[in-house]
Amino acid sequence: MKMFAFLLVVAVAAAAPQFDQQQFVSQPQVRILSQKNEQDQIGNYEYAYEQDNGQRVQEVGRVAPGSQPETGSIEQQGSFEFVGDDGNTYRVDYTANEGGFQPQAPHLPVAPAQIPEYAQLRQEHPELFWAESGGAVIQQQPQQFF
Repeated sequence: MKMFAFLLVVAVAAAAPQFDQQQFVSQPQVRILSQKNEQDQIGNYEYAYEQDNGQRVQEVGRVAPGSQPETGSIEQQGSFEFVGDDGNTYRVDYTANEGGFQPQAPHLPVAPAQIPEYAQLRQEHPELFWAESGGAVIQQQPQQFF
């Protein structure tokens, strides 16, 4: 039994990823040029940092209390900036709240405009779009024939 446990430990050690020190030596070191981190008693915060490789981040979070104790939401606004592999600097401004993460940047794809057939389908068959109304299912009255 001891031999089995010993062999099991050896097998696990051999299967573990090996640490390659050369991999980390070739990576350039990045220095932090500036850093800010502030938070108040109710949870509002601001943070930002800038690195010497062109990466910048800043974010502000504001708490909105809910109607019940210990409820509420937080809205975050910020941006991040980085230098891509192509040498160009990219910046993304965003808002994150109950509506989700909403990024804005010229390099991001834009959703296509709604096609007219979709609007017509929505009018003719609203039961197909139950998820857009918060998941409430629209029930139609059965037709009676005399």
